[in-house]
Amino acid sequence: MMAEELKVIADFYDFMLWMIKHTEKFPRHHRYSLGLAIENRLQSILGLLLRAKYTRDKAPILSEANMELEALRFQIRLAKDLKVLPVKSHGHAAGLMQSIGSQIGGWAKRKA
Repeated sequence: MMAEELKVIADFYDFMLWMIKHTEKFPRHHRYSLGLAIENRLQSILGLLLRAKYTRDKAPILSEANMELEALRFQIRLAKDLKVLPVKSHGHAAGLMQSIGSQIGGWAKRKA
């Protein structure tokens, strides 16, 4: 197992933990709609990354993880636009998602 695979999973886990701490602070209405949708998508992406780690044909799984990450970007942008996520936190999240996306892309290229 390559260190890069472990790094993207560890980085995503840290991002997930950070993001859930923010969704917990959403007002009640958004907490149980957008907040829950974000948390579900985070869980889904983590599951895909873990599945890719233990699967021989990683490309389709990593591609799906990238698509889910792209959808997550829009959900987090929506949270910012609804003013339930501070602009500064959105900027931090966007940077982390960019890094994670790059790592997933690099992992996919190495396995291609």
